[in-house]
Order: sequence, then structure tokens, then C-alpha cells
Amino acid sequence: MLRDSHCHHPAQEKTTLTKLILISNCGFWELDSFDLLIAHVKAICKNTSWEYAGALLRPHGPALGYMLRKGYPVQDVLDVTKKAGKELIKNGKISEETFKTICRELVPLDNYIEILNQGFEKARERAKLQK
Repeated sequence: MLRDSHCHHPAQEKTTLTKLILISNCGFWELDSFDLLIAHVKAICKNTSWEYAGALLRPHGPALGYMLRKGYPVQDVLDVTKKAGKELIKNGKISEETFKTICRELVPLDNYIEILNQGFEKARERAKLQK
């Protein structure tokens, strides 16, 4: 199908999907690590005539599970994720405040890198012992 001088997939007759939200986790600390993924999802939306309704992004995601297990004050990230779903249904989008809470810093960058490097070093040592 040609639309705006560009080829697109035609919409299915019985489809009810009109909005798409990206939900993604990343091990890298920086939020801009998602930029290419967001651009790709937006391109998919444009090609399929869906509305890009936003994203729930969790940078330095491995820290979240660890911090939850250890009792650090990060439950708000999960709680506000439920709020995001309600906002999407009610308002058709996720508020900036909700987005910022979901992807907020959990641990300073220097600490995160130190912890990851220690974990990678332990994994390398285990791998050497298995050879």
C-alpha cells in the first residue's frame, strides 16, 4: 500500500490495535541506550498506522532485581509501572512523571560499573576453573 509516497503494510480489516507501547529492560546504565530501539519501534508504528503511545524503559535493569531482593527502596518502580498501565488505558499515554519514576537512577554510575566489573571478573574466574 502506498501512503505519503512511501510503501506501508495495509491495516488488517478486523484489527483493533491502534496504539503500541514499548516495554524494555537494558543492562546498560544510560537511558539513551534505548534510542535506537525507540526509533525502530516508532518506524514500525508509522509503517503500520499505529500510534506510538510511549515507552516503559528500565536502564541498569539487573540492579532492580538485586535491590528488590535485598530490601532497597525501589518498590516504587514496580508500583508506578502498574500506574502506567492505568494511565495508558485512561489517557492514551503515560505521564512524564510516571515515566521518570520507572526509569529513575537506582545506583550511581560509578558504583554500577564497579559492581558489574566484579561480577564479570567472578564469571571469568569460574569459566577458567571449568576448563
